[in-house]
Amino acid sequence: MHTLAWVIVAFVAGTIPSPYLIALLAPRPDVIKEMRREDSPGDAHFLVTRRISKPLGVLAMVLDVFKGLIPALVAVRAGEGVTTVSLVGVAAVAGHSFAPFLRKSGGRGLTTAAGVSLAIIPWAMVGSGVIALGGTIAKKGGFGTSVGFGLLPVFALLIGYPGGFVLMAVGIVALIAIRRLEGLDEDRRDGVSIGRAVVGRLLFDLPRGGQDFS
Repeated sequence: MHTLAWVIVAFVAGTIPSPYLIALLAPRPDVIKEMRREDSPGDAHFLVTRRISKPLGVLAMVLDVFKGLIPALVAVRAGEGVTTVSLVGVAAVAGHSFAPFLRKSGGRGLTTAAGVSLAIIPWAMVGSGVIALGGTIAKKGGFGTSVGFGLLPVFALLIGYPGGFVLMAVGIVALIAIRRLEGLDEDRRDGVSIGRAVVGRLLFDLPRGGQDFS
């Protein structure tokens, strides 16, 4: 029951819709409407950046990092065991990506996953972050984040974190992958081959199956 309470709190924290709250306070109901569309590719931060302002877009991202970092950090500082801390990390990312009231328009999970990882497996996150940053500098942000976060469990294993934390990293990567693959039905309707769609979404984080990668 103790561990379940931690998991519930972390999941609820993960569901806090930072970009929506910022758009609500702006107030920009048009942006909120666009965020809530059923085929949203999880681009709420970028919508805030493009349609409202860059500083508020950055604020939304920072808030989403903190809603993963804070529950995980509190669990670590409270001296909870590896299993409980790992479940807290996975629950926060799950709440971000699969908030019940957001339907399919929840986030990818990357920002909250970064916060969780910084609190629990910081050195592994540094490795992933360097790769993600390199992709952004090379204007291949989707590819950089895909490779960076995909290697998160590998970094955690090589650095020597407990096995439970390595499994947590695997779970986080799996949640991100599941969220990215939710649009495969749209890809098939658009005539995109399943193989190309999977590669485009998983490796390049491109909506509609990655028709633009080569």
